[in-house]
Amino acid sequence: MLTRHYLRFELRRLRRDPKFVVLTVAMPALLYLMFSTVGGPGAPGAGYAPDAAVMAGMACHGVLMVTLTNGVNIALDRNIGWAAQLRTTPLRATQIVIGKGGSGLLLSLLSLLAVFLIGGTAHGIRLSAAQWLEIGAITWLGSLPFALLGMALGFLVSPTTSGPTVMACVIGMSALGGLWVPARLFPESLQHVSEALPTNHWVHLSQALLEGGASRMSELSDLAVLGGWTVGFALLAGFAFRREVTR
Repeated sequence: MLTRHYLRFELRRLRRDPKFVVLTVAMPALLYLMFSTVGGPGAPGAGYAPDAAVMAGMACHGVLMVTLTNGVNIALDRNIGWAAQLRTTPLRATQIVIGKGGSGLLLSLLSLLAVFLIGGTAHGIRLSAAQWLEIGAITWLGSLPFALLGMALGFLVSPTTSGPTVMACVIGMSALGGLWVPARLFPESLQHVSEALPTNHWVHLSQALLEGGASRMSELSDLAVLGGWTVGFALLAGFAFRREVTR
C-alpha cells in the first residue's frame, strides 16, 4: 500500500514538470519522423517492412531515453536533499527504489505510444493486433535493465554531470545497438561491438516479431544477454543506492 502511494506521488511530481514530460516523450517521436523521412534502414535482406523496422527501433530508443533520463531526476533529488529526506520517512529502501524506477517505466509508456501512433497514422503501418501488443510488451518490459542503469547513474554521478552522462549513454547505446540503423549495415568490427550491447538484442527481439517470430535459439540468446545485463545493472544500482545511504 505504501509503495503504491509513493509511486503515485512520484507520478504527480512528474506531472508538475510538463517540460520534462513533453521533451522526453516528444523527442523520440520527432526523431522517428526525421529518420523515417530520410529513409532509415530500408536495407536489402530485411524480411519485414522497413517502415515497421524503423518504428520498432525508434520505439526502443524512446523508451531508452525516458528510462535513462529518470536518472537525472534522481541526481537532482540528491542535490536538493530530497533523497535524504525520503530516508527519514517510513518508506523502506526497496519502496523508494520501486517508486523511482516505476515512475520512469510508466512515463516511458507515453513515449512508446507516441511512436506507435505516428507509425500507425502518419506512416500507415499495418500490423495485426497481436503484433502491436507483442512488440509493445517486449519494448516496454525489455527496458527493465535500462531503468536499473538510469537509477544507478542517478545515484553515482553528480547532478552537474548527470545530464551529459545520461545523454552519452542514450546516444551510444542507441547508435551502436542498432536502434537507429540496423547493426547488419555496420562495418564488421562495429557489429561485434553492437552484439555485446543489450540494446542490440532488445531491438532484435522486437523486430523479429515483424517476421512472425525469431528462431527459438535466437530468442533464447537475446533473452540470455538481456537477462545478464539486467542482473549486472541491478547489482550496480544496488551498490549505488547503498553507497548513497551510507554517506
